[in-house]
Amino acid sequence: MTSKDLTDDTAPAERRRANWKFVAAMITALAAALAVYLLAEAGSGGAIGYALMVVLPATLTAFVAWAGSARRSWSRTTFLMVPLWLALAATAIGAIFLREGVVCLVMVLPFWIGFGYIGLWPVYLYRRSQRHVDPATFRAHVMLLLPFFALLVDQHIAPPRETRTVASEIIVDAAATTTWSHLLAIPAIASDEGRWNISQDLLRLPRPVAAHLSGTGPGAVRDARWQDDIRFQEIVTEWRPGEALEWRFAFPDPSIHERTDRHIEPHGRHLWVDSGGYHLTPLPDGRTKIRLWTRYHIATPFNGYAAWWGERILGDIQNNVLAIVAGRIDDGRGGGKR
Repeated sequence: MTSKDLTDDTAPAERRRANWKFVAAMITALAAALAVYLLAEAGSGGAIGYALMVVLPATLTAFVAWAGSARRSWSRTTFLMVPLWLALAATAIGAIFLREGVVCLVMVLPFWIGFGYIGLWPVYLYRRSQRHVDPATFRAHVMLLLPFFALLVDQHIAPPRETRTVASEIIVDAAATTTWSHLLAIPAIASDEGRWNISQDLLRLPRPVAAHLSGTGPGAVRDARWQDDIRFQEIVTEWRPGEALEWRFAFPDPSIHERTDRHIEPHGRHLWVDSGGYHLTPLPDGRTKIRLWTRYHIATPFNGYAAWWGERILGDIQNNVLAIVAGRIDDGRGGGKR
């Protein structure tokens, strides 16, 4: 972060005192942010709430801009860089020290930048309109109490709950009866199968390794294994050969959120991955359209934003699975039980 030096007539001792005051203010801000994070993690409202996503970035940016510009003549560029630097610093701290997953960090980053600028704006306008900048920072510390009050809101107001469905489709050059057998089980998926996508190739979410079927008809279990030793189950609820296969999800161990992102708990307070399935539609030319869908419930203050990410991530995962199935049909490799 750059700024103009203190005025030339400022004594070195006073310059050092101003710098130490700024360092002390930054330590205070970091301690307050960490306290808000830990309280949010431990509370019933969870970490996805107004305190961490909205109020904290706005107040931290305002506080840093106020404390940093005290006894300094900051340029407009310096002010505008504060939200960016803070967002990047929060991302680095979250990744290195708090062990946050890349998906969570990418999702939170736009909030920290956007609301950081909202918090910065009144401070910038005030500093620009004042000929003599108030050097006191103790009044600015009151701003750091705002995220703690926002935590009370998060703890006592239940977020809205919504149900969303993400669906993907592909057309394969095979009849529905042939296609059906390839959907039941997908053993030994090679690393070069499927398709490139942002979620699994850039964000590094795991890819499927195999899916094995135990039993037939409703009650049968598809055991899915993904990279990083991730495991979950799809318990069949509807079995119509050549037409439809549906299931409900079961997560017998915490491997998904332990190895991807601990806030992406598939049966948690913010997200509940409910059910899914394949629907087959025979086409007049002898081909078959496969529709793969997943239904989930979300409960956050930002359901629209979360659902947008759900559409991107689940869409990538589903399209990859469909590409694997289509590739195996083209290669003539067998599937599971009929």
